[in-house]
Amino acid sequence: LTMHSLQIQPRPRGHPTWPSPANQRGRSSMFCSTLCGVLRFDANMFLSGSFQKYKEPEKSVRVEEIDGVKLVKNLAVKMEEMFRRKAEATRRLVEAAEEAHHQHEDNPDLQYEYFNAVLINEVDEEGNNVELGGEFLLEPNDHFNNLSVNLSLSVVQVPTNMYNKDPDIVNGVYWSEALNKVFVDNFERDPTLIWQYFGSAKGFFRQYPGECVCHFREHLDKLFAKGIGLLGEALSEAFTILSDFNQTGRGSVCSQAIMLVTDGATEMYDDVFEKYNWPERKISTLADVQENVMRYLHVMSRPKVIDHEHDTVWTEAYVDSALNDKSGPSLMTTVAMPVFSTKNETKNQGILLGVVGTDITLQELMKLIPKHMLGIHGYAFAITNNGYILTHPDLRPLYQEGQKRRKPNYSSVDLSEVEWEDKDDTVRRRVLKMHNDYYYTDIKGTPFSVGVALSRGHGKYFFRGNVSVEAGLRDLEQPDVALADEWTYCNTEEEHEHRHLTQIQAIKLFMTGRRPHLKCDRELIQEVLFDAVVTAPLEAYWTGLALNKSENSDKGVEIAFLGTRTGLSRTNLFVPADQLSNRDFLTAEDKEGVFNADHFPLWYKRAAEQVPGTFVYSIPFSTALENKSVVLASTAIQLLDDRKSPIVAAVGIQMKLEFFQRKFWTACRQCTALDGKCSISCDNEDINCYLIDNNGFILVTEEQSQVLCACQCIHVYIQEHHEIP
Repeated sequence: LTMHSLQIQPRPRGHPTWPSPANQRGRSSMFCSTLCGVLRFDANMFLSGSFQKYKEPEKSVRVEEIDGVKLVKNLAVKMEEMFRRKAEATRRLVEAAEEAHHQHEDNPDLQYEYFNAVLINEVDEEGNNVELGGEFLLEPNDHFNNLSVNLSLSVVQVPTNMYNKDPDIVNGVYWSEALNKVFVDNFERDPTLIWQYFGSAKGFFRQYPGECVCHFREHLDKLFAKGIGLLGEALSEAFTILSDFNQTGRGSVCSQAIMLVTDGATEMYDDVFEKYNWPERKISTLADVQENVMRYLHVMSRPKVIDHEHDTVWTEAYVDSALNDKSGPSLMTTVAMPVFSTKNETKNQGILLGVVGTDITLQELMKLIPKHMLGIHGYAFAITNNGYILTHPDLRPLYQEGQKRRKPNYSSVDLSEVEWEDKDDTVRRRVLKMHNDYYYTDIKGTPFSVGVALSRGHGKYFFRGNVSVEAGLRDLEQPDVALADEWTYCNTEEEHEHRHLTQIQAIKLFMTGRRPHLKCDRELIQEVLFDAVVTAPLEAYWTGLALNKSENSDKGVEIAFLGTRTGLSRTNLFVPADQLSNRDFLTAEDKEGVFNADHFPLWYKRAAEQVPGTFVYSIPFSTALENKSVVLASTAIQLLDDRKSPIVAAVGIQMKLEFFQRKFWTACRQCTALDGKCSISCDNEDINCYLIDNNGFILVTEEQSQVLCACQCIHVYIQEHHEIP
């Protein structure tokens, strides 16, 4: 039992005298040892299964030190391949767009019906399809978070201030229809693709797969203007920075421009432009935008067109609220390329036709991370060429009471901002001091770099075991076994025919040779098969406990669970599912309780940092807030009795808080059996007893409302009595 002493505190009466630690140490230690013995017995009864195979010196088990340099280089290669596929899909769009425009002759009288994203499937008062609407088949698709989309066609969006039958718009929409075939072909080649698009320099936007954008209009009435933009100061600062860089020779040799796009300004800022810029370069009306801005863009893009350069642009991390799932909006990056006119008569003019691109969820990037090799506290991260985080376990949308608590700007978060203690919400934090070694390298073909952090000690070591495929598959398919949902044992997303497979089904097909082309991690699969065989005896052990009613007569213990370093978990219910005090534990909604793409469960991580064989107790924050009174107890299993030995698994139980408290108070009263008389007793009216876990949170107290952070209790006492207990 990991318990940082039993906190014995007199009830404050006037000006109390606190017990001297020196005088009380012997008696409180004797008291605590008795309590530990009682609680440890209850935990052992449910957790002491058969794990001898982990510790047997078999030839099939060997311990290896993880090579951080090799690990990060292998990860970089995987990420490079993934980014390369996205870039190739975008390049195919560039080629198709430039060829289609090259073959097209503008016709000012062209009449062409297209699917306008705002008008599709709308009808007039007589029930007829509105112009540019038409019947457009939409079906929910789980790959696009169950949004209703059309995987055969794209749709076009036209700004509200533009006439949707303007000749420039109609001609652009007409020739860009050729992109539909490429959109579909790209998705068939790489089913992990999500949105693909073409943004035209004429102002329209073509998106695949096609969807209705009416859901955007539903939120327009919620938008309002607030505050006044200090445009004059912004323009002055922008010109000053650009001028300083040019004069010192530190500026880049590419074309440079400052562009401010706004819906209006209270002043013309002529004094700023007279000081820093030529007046004729100022664009001040809406009519100027189409005529002048595009002229500047054509000039700046001219060298690229002449040299046939299609620079690949990768964006910083940003939030896409359209792909909103249960955990909140998804973080994304986008790869984009310019599309130029290749017609002979305009080639030297550098005509920019638009931009094509595709989005990439950072969740897809995280699936490439070999979590089983990084260890319990290890993790991987990626940064941009500007030093900002692209992906990191702590770079995520934050929610509280249904309200978004986002970081100010996901595209400009530095590594130090997420690796320092979060000052917000510190009451709900558990503190663990770690020593990490960092390894990093660049991801070729992108402006990104990838790094891994490995924790010193057991986090630097790994072990490999061997069992037959037949035995492993047999035990892997048992009903009490599950694999981490967010870990990738087999990549079932890259082929349409594999998308319906569960991870266990894919593993079985791959290892039996029936689907040899499945992209699976054979090393990880071999290790998870080993874990399945070694932990198989637990099922019979737990079943025996469930059948022996005397072992759990009052049904205080509700769930027993196990997790291994390969993301395998086993669970056993000792009470019917509908009688569980907390049904959320070990579900996908409980992000702290299950294996995620970026971390091990909290009960696993806490147990790993204790002496093997001792138990860690805690009340999950989610249950405490929702008054689902349960306590979790867990302990880690180490391969060898050595700090450098890998942690191979962790086991635990969920018990009712009332059951745990009853055991506590029973143990307290046993103090009188030690020497016939107990000088310190929780039955004493002058003493308050608290059981506090290793992070300072109260587990048991006479005042149920005080099951919260112990430091809060101490802080309240200091405020009331002006002294430190």
